Amino acid sequence: MTASLHVIFGMGTGRLATIAHPRGDGWAADRLSALAADGVSVLVSALTAPEQQRMGFDSTVAAAAALGVEIVTFPLGEAGVPREEAAQVVLLAGRLAAHVRAGRFVAIQCFGGVGRSTLLACLTLVLLGIAPGDALRRVTGGEPAPVTRDWLHELVLQKA
Repeated sequence: MTASLHVIFGMGTGRLATIAHPRGDGWAADRLSALAADGVSVLVSALTAPEQQRMGFDSTVAAAAALGVEIVTFPLGEAGVPREEAAQVVLLAGRLAAHVRAGRFVAIQCFGGVGRSTLLACLTLVLLGIAPGDALRRVTGGEPAPVTRDWLHELVLQKA
């Protein structure tokens, strides 16, 4: 079973999506090929190091490169983003926003495709000029995401 992309934003030819990590052995060649065929050029993994190891993520990087898909690994804990990692998260979201502006298709994944990927996707949208509340609605479809909501609103208030 291939996990489906949840496309949440398009800007010109650039797009942003979230996706759950596929069950089983992870990103097998056929699953990566399907992502590449869908136009994904950057796959961001927010899996922790133990999750990556358990799911055989090492082989994914080489297989993706052969298909022209860049893998960006940024391990985040499931409990949200600790404040001390906030600067790195903002820098990553800035890189992802630049990819979208440049016309690339960015897909962000974590284990379930909701917590960590939601936070990165929302922050990327905010850096693309989308208001935090609208970013949350686009990514979650209106479902509650209190940690992400609080984190985004605090960030925007700090930048004001």
